[in-house]
Amino acid sequence: MQQISADAVLQEFRSKVTGNIVWFIAGTTLLLAAVQGWMGHWWQTLMILVAGAIAAAVAWQYRGQRIPTPWRVVLMVVLVSITVMSIEKNGSLGVYWSYPLLITAFFMFRGVLAVLVGAVIGALVSVTVFMYMPLADAWRISATLAVIWGFAFIFVVMLGQMQTLLHKLVITDTLTGLENRHRLTEYLRKLIHKYQRYQRPASILMLDIDHFKALNDKHGHLFGDQMLKQLAERLKRSIRSIDKLFRIGGEEFMVVMPETTLTQALAAAEKLRHAVAEKPFAGKDATVSLTVSLGVAELAAEMTWSQWINQTDTALLEAKKQGRNQVSQVPTGMPTHDRI
Repeated sequence: MQQISADAVLQEFRSKVTGNIVWFIAGTTLLLAAVQGWMGHWWQTLMILVAGAIAAAVAWQYRGQRIPTPWRVVLMVVLVSITVMSIEKNGSLGVYWSYPLLITAFFMFRGVLAVLVGAVIGALVSVTVFMYMPLADAWRISATLAVIWGFAFIFVVMLGQMQTLLHKLVITDTLTGLENRHRLTEYLRKLIHKYQRYQRPASILMLDIDHFKALNDKHGHLFGDQMLKQLAERLKRSIRSIDKLFRIGGEEFMVVMPETTLTQALAAAEKLRHAVAEKPFAGKDATVSLTVSLGVAELAAEMTWSQWINQTDTALLEAKKQGRNQVSQVPTGMPTHDRI
């Protein structure tokens, strides 16, 4: 079953939002061009038509994709030029377009870039109104633009913080603080790409707490949660800085090890097994000894991420079958079961 990473989902959402805004700009500008043509303002009609044509072409070319930043900048430059020209020709009537233009900047761009683009638009419009309008009107218009920019700035900062938090919640296991399966597949794909391009080895190991259900039945699920948190901390202290630790199920964890052969991975798995078994785990109401079973698999040519995981899971099942509290790899010729 194909899985889509959280990063891909977020990027797809952002692409759709930006694309819809550009389509809306295209439709609105083309409609305004028709109105200006009907009024006989041919120069303004031409400028607005250019903006509409650029917006429509960009939206069509990058439909369903992320619109490159340079194209978004070009579109905003054209729209700002039209607004400045309208203020010069029409005075206060042209100012009205500066407000939706300023808001558009905060939807077309993200973070610091959105703030900077909004500030540039506000500054250019303010200079224009001071040049072509009475001072009493100009400072009021500039002040309202500054207020809108300030509110938009607060909105962008809060939205960015919220997106960061939501993204973290999606990819993080709330109990242990480890990354979960949403990030795992993306990371495995990167290692597969690196293997295919540079033939760099990589291995993964999957481990499962032995008899964890019996532990929960005896001491309760809250106690079991304490054990999972302590196990995650002990595992993190026992792996290399380049390794990645994931919680992929109830009592299942996975360690992804780049630049690691099968022999090295088996040694690392034995180290983790000893790290878990050598010292008891102290919970709130009891102290218990835990053991883990581990399965190991090295990435091979033409292997997909799901096949890689399935092979590791088959090795884990073999370790359990052989009596638990041990490390296993898939024996040669043994078929792997399809878990994904």
